[in-house]
Amino acid sequence: MTFTPLAPFPPLARLSGRLRRLPGASYWGAVGLVLASLAVRLMLDPYLANGYGFILFYPAVILSAYWLGGRPALMATGLSAGIVYTFMGPAPFHFHLESRVVVSLAFFLISSALLIHVLSSIRARFSDLAASHARVEALASGQAELFREHAQRTTDHLQLISAILQVKARGEADPLVSQVLTNAASRTLVISRTHRAFAGGEGRTLHFEAFARRLTDAAAERNGLAAERVLFGGGQVEVPVEQATALGLVLLDYLTTLRGRSPSAMLLVRLDEDDGQRVLMLSAAGGGDVPPPGDAVLLEAMTGQLGGALRVSRGPDGCDVRIAFPTTLQPPPAWDPLTFSLH
Repeated sequence: MTFTPLAPFPPLARLSGRLRRLPGASYWGAVGLVLASLAVRLMLDPYLANGYGFILFYPAVILSAYWLGGRPALMATGLSAGIVYTFMGPAPFHFHLESRVVVSLAFFLISSALLIHVLSSIRARFSDLAASHARVEALASGQAELFREHAQRTTDHLQLISAILQVKARGEADPLVSQVLTNAASRTLVISRTHRAFAGGEGRTLHFEAFARRLTDAAAERNGLAAERVLFGGGQVEVPVEQATALGLVLLDYLTTLRGRSPSAMLLVRLDEDDGQRVLMLSAAGGGDVPPPGDAVLLEAMTGQLGGALRVSRGPDGCDVRIAFPTTLQPPPAWDPLTFSLH
């Protein structure tokens, strides 16, 4: 038989938690309620009319049934009937079989049994309802988390597609095709930001160093690159989720480039912020065979989406990638609808 907390307040919740661990805690609780009713009965004895006073023991039965369960409530009923009939009658320790005594005792026992049945049923229904609610809440939470994860993945892919379309539009010689690609990049970025708003990520920021460390650890497990070869520096910079996605793609591309290179090659990842501008530095050193990141289109696309400037410096001992960009999110590419049909 379980012991239900008496109240949601923290002190009583802690007390009920300790009581639950005691052997027979619910039965001892029922005894305590009966003794409390007995104390009240003795205090009010001068003001009560002649009789047994069973009515003052109903609270002990009711509270035992609601808080402690059916069996402790039955014990409270029997204990209350025994105390009242033995000690509280006109002649204590003298058993009477008068009709008035039998009727009073029978009424108390029958009414208590009915109360216990009703309250135990209500208690069981509440327990079933709470369990069902917990299951539904867990299922809803899981579905909501799956939706957020799916929306976030969709958002990141659409953001990447938008950036690549924008790069292709700038490199297209045909003005009409360039205009079509620019419009597609604009619409795709708007859809990406709408998905992010649905996923609850609009306006959310990430601590870049913590984000980059987790990304590096995940890439190390997949690519066989030792995470100890990646060092982090810079200040405690918070970036919007959209910017973090773009910077994360650049970092992943460079980590992929380092795979299989000289074991002595190290990568320093540093993001600084100053006067409305952020600067990402990826400095690889310690291995003369370290090339620049392999996907130049990705670097250009992400830099363009950030509204920044890209600089790649190749030296005798490594390669540096520097991306400087504004702290504010850039608007989508200018959308210029076609003035005539392609058909």
